[in-house]
Amino acid sequence: MSFLLSVFTALSRYVRAAGLLAAMFLLIPVANATITVRIQTNLGPIDIDLYDTAAPRTVANFMGYVNSGRYKESFIHRAERNFVIQGGGYTWDMPQNVINLVPEFPAVINEYSAARPNVRGSIAMAKLSGNPNSATSEWFINLADNPDLNTQNGGFTVFGQVKPASMAVVDAIAALPVVNAGSPFESLPIASAPSGSTIQKSNVVVVSNVTNLSSPYQGLWWNPNESGWGMTLTQRNSIIFVAIYTYDANGVPTWYTMTNCPVTGGNRCTADLYRVDGPTPPTVPWSSAGAQVSKVGAGTLVFADNNNATFSYELNGVTSSRTITRQVFATGPNPPAIDYTDLWWNANESGWGITLTQQFGTIFAAWYVYDATGKPIWYAVTNCPATPTGCTGVLARGDGGKALTVPWANTAITASAVGDVTFTFSDASNGVMRYTLNGITTTRNITRQPF
Repeated sequence: MSFLLSVFTALSRYVRAAGLLAAMFLLIPVANATITVRIQTNLGPIDIDLYDTAAPRTVANFMGYVNSGRYKESFIHRAERNFVIQGGGYTWDMPQNVINLVPEFPAVINEYSAARPNVRGSIAMAKLSGNPNSATSEWFINLADNPDLNTQNGGFTVFGQVKPASMAVVDAIAALPVVNAGSPFESLPIASAPSGSTIQKSNVVVVSNVTNLSSPYQGLWWNPNESGWGMTLTQRNSIIFVAIYTYDANGVPTWYTMTNCPVTGGNRCTADLYRVDGPTPPTVPWSSAGAQVSKVGAGTLVFADNNNATFSYELNGVTSSRTITRQVFATGPNPPAIDYTDLWWNANESGWGITLTQQFGTIFAAWYVYDATGKPIWYAVTNCPATPTGCTGVLARGDGGKALTVPWANTAITASAVGDVTFTFSDASNGVMRYTLNGITTTRNITRQPF
């Protein structure tokens, strides 16, 4: 969703065109799902399910490298049969033909658990000897059950499992001959014999990229001919969390959610639509004691491809259908070092939340909360210039849009700045949201919400 052009004009000194979203984090059951990534090697793909709920900090750290492209053109630099294969530490950069360290993010806190032991096919983080909290970019895949790794150095954090069909690729890498190419490449697997005495990039197991297979539809979606309403899709494997930001019959901003929309047939999902009323506004201490969850309809998304879809729905007894496309609001030469795109909440204050969508150097924040009467309302920060640790922007509110139950034509939205917000992140999964709304300043902790 994007404000109408008139809204952009009204807030031109405050905000920039972008997508808006709203979501609901209260009482509606959401299915568990994991992130699936593909490590693409020259011997074949290795698909891995990540434990984003059980090891959230470690997965967020790993995905920071994935989303930033830092694993591109890295290589498997260690292979020890019946033990591990290891990568994520070095890139082989062409045309310079030089080996460089993968640029590291700050080390992640150890999340080892006996419930996630180092068994065959599991992926874990490497770390420095004698420092349990030193894991950065390097990962390894266990070739066998390795119980010693569960007790050494605080335990090595397992954060995912290779899919069974991909273990043939893992075993093929482990079966390659190895050479001692000098520290730290004492057990370097060789995929093809060098033509001379010098090992080239073409001779090693190259990781051309690591990609997220779990969220082909994740992002901001809108209808460019109906600027002013839209939705954000947050996807974890086969489950999509749909948040629709729109207006009621009086033109007041409101929001609905489809909290558990399972993808079937590869390109569609259907789920009930919900609305929540009753919790307190964000300018007073939080209480959801009066929350009322109402089913208001159902919706179906059918994707023509990763960028175009049709949204068919029944809302408050009215049936309609609209085309939507993925919305791009920022471009740039390099992806963000840490991508904060996700659903965020405070687990102790279930019922309100915020979605951050990051595209290159800009974060778009959509805040879905409640007004003084307990009605759902959303605010947005449409241009929050990103730094590695957060961003600061102006909170805006739009009024005057049309409900989804009537045609959008001839809609004029007015906009107003209602405050400001600063996000400060301590790591890839945890942060603080400090905001001033209608003259009242408050600070709340936020974390990524697993579902």
